[in-house]
Amino acid sequence: MTALAATPELTPLERPARRRVGGPLIIVGIGLVALGMYLWQLSVPEQLSFYDSGVYLAAAVHLVSGVLPYRDFTFVQPPGLLYLLAPVAVASRVFGTHDGLTIGRALSAVVTAANCSLAASLVRGHGRVAMAVTGAAVAVSPVAFLVSSAIKLDPFSLLFVLVAFVVVLGHGRVATLSRRGAVVAGVALGVAGLVKLWAFFPFVAVVALVSWRARARVVALVAAAGATFLAGVAPFLVTAPHRFISEVFVEQLGRRANASDSGTLLWRLRALTGYFDTLVAPSARVAVAAFALLALAVAVAYRRWRSVSDTEWLVLFGAIAVVVMLLASPETYTYYDYYAQPFLYALAVTALWRLGRGLAGVLGRPALSRGTRRVVIGAGVASLVLAVGSMTLYTTSFYSAYAYVYGYYGRWMGLVTRAVPAGSCVVYNQVAFGVYANRLITSDPACPTVVDVYGEWMGNGYQLVAPPRSFSREWLGYFERARYAVFTRARPGDIPWDASLTRWFDRHYRLVANQQFVFVFKHTTSTTGR
Repeated sequence: MTALAATPELTPLERPARRRVGGPLIIVGIGLVALGMYLWQLSVPEQLSFYDSGVYLAAAVHLVSGVLPYRDFTFVQPPGLLYLLAPVAVASRVFGTHDGLTIGRALSAVVTAANCSLAASLVRGHGRVAMAVTGAAVAVSPVAFLVSSAIKLDPFSLLFVLVAFVVVLGHGRVATLSRRGAVVAGVALGVAGLVKLWAFFPFVAVVALVSWRARARVVALVAAAGATFLAGVAPFLVTAPHRFISEVFVEQLGRRANASDSGTLLWRLRALTGYFDTLVAPSARVAVAAFALLALAVAVAYRRWRSVSDTEWLVLFGAIAVVVMLLASPETYTYYDYYAQPFLYALAVTALWRLGRGLAGVLGRPALSRGTRRVVIGAGVASLVLAVGSMTLYTTSFYSAYAYVYGYYGRWMGLVTRAVPAGSCVVYNQVAFGVYANRLITSDPACPTVVDVYGEWMGNGYQLVAPPRSFSREWLGYFERARYAVFTRARPGDIPWDASLTRWFDRHYRLVANQQFVFVFKHTTSTTGR
């Protein structure tokens, strides 16, 4: 056995970590505090990151109603989140999609809070302070507030990735990973990939460490992940094989970005901090300096690699995998960088802990009286509480203003509820309008199912070229069968207008209500009685 493959004895880091008391309380406490903050964010009446929330809940509602993604409507993501949202979708059918949206957003807040606890548990071997700092840093990151108030893929996929990391690490040594643990971790990674394909990158990080430290468990882990993923996609591979492969893999892997959605390397580094789009967003210089310092700290902290624990290796592998993924992605949005927050903060805390331990070994530990230690600890706790409270107040108030530009005011969307009779066939350029206004579910079996307008563009030029004639004619068919059309503007740019479609729409639809960004059109020549 080579020195590289040898499993080291437990480090001083790992031995006492098992006996430390208070760790579970910190993990639970971090999660509860984070949940309280995110539910506070939900008290802000505006809707943030509105588009995705509508797409995913509407797709789940259609699924439980027997209308299948890929076969009956475009859906450019794997089906994992639709499975997870199925109970919410059933509640939406019973109580209405508006209430379903509220339940879905609350569920997202719970998942995002759980991720904070899991992030804290990644560094449990470094002590309670490290756990508290890591969990709190992830919890108060502004991008976490943004995704916690919406229904997005990232928190759900990240949840299962972090579960897999925690299971693989077990008591701090991957060599003790049992076959059952490998299967559980593989299933978690398979579910994460079913939610978002990006889980492949942290999956590679896990496989790399397990191959190094517990090679006998690799087959079980990979097989469980692959079987879980295949089981989840199998129904849709059977019902719509060509469209499923095209929409989930071909279009995603060949995804092209508008200039505003691709971002330069410096832009992406700023977004990786999690503070982009806020008033305290770092400049490009600050972001470069921060990541340069982090890289330097990691290089120095990990230089004695034989003393690096499995936990520390996995944190490093995971951070590298996710950062490479985000920097290399052809298209990016600022909320994508939520995926990196637990790994970056855990890596920073790990590096600082190792540097501090090394420095203490050289200089010796300062002799402090019990009273002094209490003062220091109290001051640290008070500072952490103050920082968390300040960030909570700042972020919630900031996103209240942010919503004016990037979100939607519910009182304006009430216009859709008033102008459109229940059960009507409606076409939306943002299906979230129908979800919020309780006007998604129709009694018309011939009503077209339009869920993701941007997703439809992915196979039709990505809004980078004039829409193909076939795409415009497809939308003509939508309008012919619908009774109402609800847009964010009188002529929204995400619909493939051409001269023929525009003329036809103007002859057959008239504006019956509008307020701010809500425009309701009625099909005046419809004779179907819909």
